[in-house]
Amino acid sequence: MGERIRNNFNKRFGGRIRIAYSKKSSASEKKLQYGKLCQAIIKVLSSILGREPTQKELLGTEDISKAKRNK
Repeated sequence: MGERIRNNFNKRFGGRIRIAYSKKSSASEKKLQYGKLCQAIIKVLSSILGREPTQKELLGTEDISKAKRNK
């Protein structure tokens, strides 16, 4: 990440975003964490694209940098 991008990110979100992973988790806790993480990724991609991402976009096989945004 470039210095300018990092500075802008810190100005907007500095100190408000925290990610904490537990050291030991049971299988059910991991499944719940992965599910929440997947939903968060889908929401972020949806806001970037302006629509729901396709399966190929979620898997990373299709380039989203050239995708057209719906308004």
